[in-house]
Amino acid sequence: MKSQQRFLNELYSVKSTHSEAVNKLTVQVEINPDHSLFNGHFPGNPILPGVCTIQILKELISLHLRHNVDLVKAGNIKYLSFVNPEKNSLIDFDIELKEMENGNLGCNSTIHYESTVFCSFKGEFSRT
Repeated sequence: MKSQQRFLNELYSVKSTHSEAVNKLTVQVEINPDHSLFNGHFPGNPILPGVCTIQILKELISLHLRHNVDLVKAGNIKYLSFVNPEKNSLIDFDIELKEMENGNLGCNSTIHYESTVFCSFKGEFSRT
């Protein structure tokens, strides 16, 4: 996958993608610490909002599958550390997808960099 600017006027760019199988991939993104979002969240102590982390996950899945998906169920989301783009601009998304009986895609994801885990996600997406 080529590096692309994607979300909220260049909030992040895709740096690399590695796919072990059709249903398993790791995507490294770089957060833009100069993005205007961080002017309000929070001045002097920028933090990537949790909702943006989930939106990035959704977009990465859409890119991988080459069609849009929508979040239909967030069964379990745990935010374990803050993403401060001045300290942690690189983030790895480990994503595992599985086809569910209802036609949705089950997703387990760990969002981290090296040993620091920022978020774990378990939920479902539907193809749109």
